[in-house]
Amino acid sequence: MLEADVLLEKVGPMPLKCSIWVNFIFLLVLATATPANRAGGDEKVCTIHASKEVHMGSSFQIYCVFKKECNKLIYQNKVPLHYTSFNLTAVMSVVKLTQATTFTCKCHNHPEPCGTDITPGYPPQVPQNLTCVQEGELGNVKCTWKTGWETHIQTTSHLWVQGDPPVIYAGKTPSDGTHSALFPVPGAQEQFTVWVNVSNSLGSAVSAVLNFVLNDIVKPSKPNILKVECSSRHCLLHADKAQSIQLVEIWYRMDQGSWKPASFNHTNSSTSWTITSLYPYSLYTFQVRWKLSPARGLWSEWSKAEIMTGEEAPAAMVDAWYLEETTQLVEKPVTQLFWKELSKSKARGKILGYNVTVVDKRKEISSTFITHPRRNHSVACAFCNISIFAINSVGQSPARLIQLQHIASHQYTVSHKCLDNYTVALSWQRPANAPKLKEYLVEWYPAGRKPRLQWIRVEHHLNTTNITGLQPAECYDGAVIYLSPSGTKKVVFSDIATWQSAPQQGPECDATVKNNSVEVKWKEIPPEKRGGCLINYTVYLQDLGGKMKRYGTSERKYTITGLALGQRYKVWVSAWTKAGEGPKGRERNIATPSGMLSAEKPLALVVSVGVAVFLTCLFLLCICQFSSVQRRLSRCCHCLMPSIVPDPANSKWAKECASEKGEMKLHLYLSDSSMSEEEPDTVEVQELPQEKLKREIVPTEGGRHSVSNLSVQKQEHHIPSSPYQPTTTSSYLKSFSHESSSSDNTQDSRSTDLTVEYISTHGVLSGEEEDDDDENENFFPCPTSPFLDPLMSVGGKLTLDTVKIDCSDFLDFT
Repeated sequence: MLEADVLLEKVGPMPLKCSIWVNFIFLLVLATATPANRAGGDEKVCTIHASKEVHMGSSFQIYCVFKKECNKLIYQNKVPLHYTSFNLTAVMSVVKLTQATTFTCKCHNHPEPCGTDITPGYPPQVPQNLTCVQEGELGNVKCTWKTGWETHIQTTSHLWVQGDPPVIYAGKTPSDGTHSALFPVPGAQEQFTVWVNVSNSLGSAVSAVLNFVLNDIVKPSKPNILKVECSSRHCLLHADKAQSIQLVEIWYRMDQGSWKPASFNHTNSSTSWTITSLYPYSLYTFQVRWKLSPARGLWSEWSKAEIMTGEEAPAAMVDAWYLEETTQLVEKPVTQLFWKELSKSKARGKILGYNVTVVDKRKEISSTFITHPRRNHSVACAFCNISIFAINSVGQSPARLIQLQHIASHQYTVSHKCLDNYTVALSWQRPANAPKLKEYLVEWYPAGRKPRLQWIRVEHHLNTTNITGLQPAECYDGAVIYLSPSGTKKVVFSDIATWQSAPQQGPECDATVKNNSVEVKWKEIPPEKRGGCLINYTVYLQDLGGKMKRYGTSERKYTITGLALGQRYKVWVSAWTKAGEGPKGRERNIATPSGMLSAEKPLALVVSVGVAVFLTCLFLLCICQFSSVQRRLSRCCHCLMPSIVPDPANSKWAKECASEKGEMKLHLYLSDSSMSEEEPDTVEVQELPQEKLKREIVPTEGGRHSVSNLSVQKQEHHIPSSPYQPTTTSSYLKSFSHESSSSDNTQDSRSTDLTVEYISTHGVLSGEEEDDDDENENFFPCPTSPFLDPLMSVGGKLTLDTVKIDCSDFLDFT
């Protein structure tokens, strides 16, 4: 070692105020040592002088001695460090070093540096908790101790055992952080004295001295549990006996419950122990340790074992309830039955399933086995009796009996108050006949999701309860059920939430346009996006100009009216909770129809109807040109005519004529345009029998017609034959011109040049006013049909030959 190194070791860390004198002395020493180093031919360009380990947080100096003048470079963990140079020596000051650091010195043009690693640390503390144990009656002695804080530097510990000289055993550091050492028991020695010495470069420490006797520290090996046999209520533990054990201690617990002790004093060779008062079908943990005797040695280490106890039949009834289906059919009503899972203490085994038995009104019985873990069943009845029990491998539980019936509504109220930890306190009114109540049942479920039904039962003398375990931002509905022997009633509550936020999603809407209105419908927001209880919706309508209208509603549809025709709009919907409004849903683009298109619809309808009517009429006119169609239509029209044709002979003037022997003179005023103020001429009209009228009218000079006496057979020869024979007799009116010689002459005595004109009844009626009593006695002309061909061609002056028509064929269609 160089003289400088020896000097540094003796001096050690020192205050900075002494650095001037130290540097001066150190430089003198280096001046004498430098030539020797040059003679040695060291390849490094420098030498660094510093302690490898220092106190944590201390300040000190480091010296680098160079072999030649050069451009010096000093680094602290590769970071350039400021230094003070004295000829070939560089001095660096380090302040409060708290972590391992590397210091490096080198010349600028020389690649080989010199350096050192300095680690701060602590001196060791005094060892604590020195204990020694003999492992078995013939085993070695193991001593353990604690060394205190971490020194951060290399530290050694040794166990000293008193002797002449003392025996030293090196300590080991197990994984648990303690230090230990083993030494054998020499011969028959029973008393020992031991201590621990701990040291490092910064200091050393010695523990207190421990004196012991082997009988006090002997510790038997831990029990070896061979097997555990259990029934439903007790367990038997078996272990091998390798040593003379007199005292046994057992601790046990069910599942993760509290530990319970059990002690056994063994004076014989028994190695089995029984633990009683256990619960069926439960996981038990057993810990066993033992001791050589109550007054000798130490307790052994624990041995551990786990096992399930046996099963028993379930001890409690299944808690079941039901919900009425609101959408059930009248013919086949359906009720949803729910039940809770039995606790382990009540199930007393692994539940295999549930047996549901239904007895309807007709006393018909049906049983269904529901496998575990399903706990619901649909029952196709609304008024029936149900029994349900759980089954395990040993037996079944007592049956729960439920009478399904309609649950009427109470007029009471339910109030609630939100508490901490997502809990709601409910309170309700007690009925007047409260002593007759069996109990209350409080049911609740997330809004719209009845399959997640939950319920609790409350004693009849209480009217409050707490609902726990509610999910935040979830809306709940429910009811308080009053159970009594006389019937079941309920009070419904809704919209209960422990904590709410604005909805995280908007409703998805659909829009249907009808002329100038639009119907907007939307689906419900998913439950996990609602944020609580939805209380309202807002429908937004925006036109192309950006003008927006809002419409509020509590339902999931809304109709907007009064829209402008031929316009485009955007529509969307948002939802509300008590915490605020959620984001808008997806927008829908809509467009109302134009006014022209709306007006064209009725116009097109009118045109279509007109074309259809025209084509129908045209078709009827075409088919009516056929004679067979005409005859059939005439027969149909004949049914509409009166069955009796009035006879002109029954009229008043005809009776007067008959009283005068068949003839009667009527004075008619023939209208003439040239005789407006003059008195009209008198026209004599004579009523003749039908036989006399059947004569041939022969034209004479001046356009007149003469009546010739023809037989009836001759007249019928000129008339087309008809399958119908005339049966109706009629009379005609004969007009005599002023050329007639005398009105008193009979028809047989008149000459052929007598002018005869036929006067229609219309002319007579138009010229005279008759009383209302004579309206039924007027002459009715022969009915005609528009579908028949004309029977005569009228041209020029109307004559008797033209007017004389036999209507008997037309009327005789019956």
